[in-house]
Amino acid sequence: MKLVKTDLKFKDLGTAPFAIETPPEHIKLHTVTILCGKRGSGKDYLATHLINWLDFDMCIIISPSYDSNFNQYKHLPVQAEHVFDPDDPMVVQKVIDIVEKERDELVEYRQKLKMLKELKELIKHPHDLQENYLLFNEFITFDGKWIEPKHKWNGRRPKIALLASDVQSTRLFRNRHYLNLCVKNRHIAPMPGDEASIGVSMFIAVQNYTSQGGGLPKAIRGNCTHMALWRTKNTDELNLIAKEMAGEVSPEKFLEVYNYIMSDEDDKHVCMFIDLHRKPEHPSMFRRSYLDFVVM
Repeated sequence: MKLVKTDLKFKDLGTAPFAIETPPEHIKLHTVTILCGKRGSGKDYLATHLINWLDFDMCIIISPSYDSNFNQYKHLPVQAEHVFDPDDPMVVQKVIDIVEKERDELVEYRQKLKMLKELKELIKHPHDLQENYLLFNEFITFDGKWIEPKHKWNGRRPKIALLASDVQSTRLFRNRHYLNLCVKNRHIAPMPGDEASIGVSMFIAVQNYTSQGGGLPKAIRGNCTHMALWRTKNTDELNLIAKEMAGEVSPEKFLEVYNYIMSDEDDKHVCMFIDLHRKPEHPSMFRRSYLDFVVM
């Protein structure tokens, strides 16, 4: 067996259009992050930290337990009107509407900036002023000062997180629109031209990994980019996770790292964090409680 070379070459297409810059030590965005652990393990605690560390501008929450977890969620950039019931059949459309509204406001802001720039040029040519009189009224005050357009994110695409928590016994995972959102999260609210979509990063906190236990449908598991896994006594579920990670790491190595991280039995909230889309400069795809890399 041998290779026969051709003259074909791939050209440089530049940076991936959906990539979002993050601090060097942090994960890539957009993300579909699964957080799997028993009640009280620290899933929402880690999700809250990740959303803050990654400097998201907005957070949308789908959860039946928002009020009881308010002391945790109050640290997130979430508005009351952006909290939804997972059993609401329109919940996904409401999320998309929020993201598209952000896109529309950004597009409008940029259009106004362009118009303002053009008007500032027109004012240099008095004969053109009369036909653009109405536009001048929008951009100039009575005392002759320019009215600069404003945008809450200063003209950049906002980073939006969607946290689904305590939803494993609800209709959400049977909602085909939510499953589709987990697959197409990067593409939500496309921008004009070649610019990347606004998109949304997904954080999904569950107590069980598999659907039989009220956990995650395979459609979500297959699109996971990051996972936080807490200590579990369910060896069948643990072996399944190791098997599904086999494309990135052997099941044997996965379980070796898991056992190493969980060896400190005094730390009840320790978790194994797995980065399936790690940055080239990161020394490992595995972390202990996200804070420390585990180098094999």
